[in-house]
Amino acid sequence: MYVPRHFRMSADEARAALVHVRLAELVTVDPETLSPVLTPVPFVYDPTVGELGAMQGHLARPNTQWSHTAHPALVVLHGEDAYVAPDWYPSYRSGTQTVPTWNYEVVQATGRLVTHTDPEWIENHVRALAAQHDSAYDLSLVDRESLAGMVRALVGIEVVITSVEGKSKLSQNRSTADIEGVAEGLEGIGRDLLAERIRDVSAPYAANREGLVEAARQRFRD
Repeated sequence: MYVPRHFRMSADEARAALVHVRLAELVTVDPETLSPVLTPVPFVYDPTVGELGAMQGHLARPNTQWSHTAHPALVVLHGEDAYVAPDWYPSYRSGTQTVPTWNYEVVQATGRLVTHTDPEWIENHVRALAAQHDSAYDLSLVDRESLAGMVRALVGIEVVITSVEGKSKLSQNRSTADIEGVAEGLEGIGRDLLAERIRDVSAPYAANREGLVEAARQRFRD
């Protein structure tokens, strides 16, 4: 039985990841050179825009990537990732040959890039971004003249999403024992969040697969 090493997330799983966006990569195509351009951007996800929502951010005005509206834009969100050592696998310690790998999760949202120069839109976005990451900060404490100057230095950007997909490579192809070994290995290097994610995602998948295999063997024996 072929077991893929990369598992496509469901649409709901991929969209749920957008809610937790922090820093993501905005990738666009320069309309003059047709070269790809990338800028890390702190985004806020607004699910009320369009059918799939929108990724909202801002760029410094001199960064002309905001003008790359002629082609679809791509926003790439990286989840937790880590190197996986072979000796974390009980099967490897028992003599099974294997090689190192890397576990990761990534979600990419494709859409239409829209720019916003309206000061009110930009200020509202900055307020939403601050509220998402620092609820104790009050933008109203900044005097209006200084705030207006900061806003003028920015261009708001919005990627109105037309498609979203995610990939999850979390040792799903391994046995339940090996998956637990990976989780313990990650905890040993302080990667508790990824260890928890692997237990939540991969262990049930592997247990179900092993149950189906054992049921098939039992039917064969009977």
